[in-house]
Amino acid sequence: MKITEHLKGDDLVLSLEGDFDESTSPAVEKRVDEALDTDAAIICFDLSKVDYISSAGIRVLIIAHKKALKNGKSVKMGQMSERVRDVIEVVGILPLFSVTGR
Repeated sequence: MKITEHLKGDDLVLSLEGDFDESTSPAVEKRVDEALDTDAAIICFDLSKVDYISSAGIRVLIIAHKKALKNGKSVKMGQMSERVRDVIEVVGILPLFSVTGR
């Protein structure tokens, strides 16, 4: 999994590339924790280059949402691959996030 980041206004955009599964989710969760310690008010996930997301990846997204709320911040969903968007919709967690991209 490749994780890159950049600022876009008040958003800290975390762009993920590769499979988001049990072997890569700990690195993403660690990066989310680090992002919550920055001045960014919003963490935005760019999942446009993620081809596969497992339950471990879904878990990280839910945990990120809960931790952000606890810290007075929020999590957005930016671009998502069609496959990832389908999984997130089927699991039913899309309403937790503001969606900024298609």
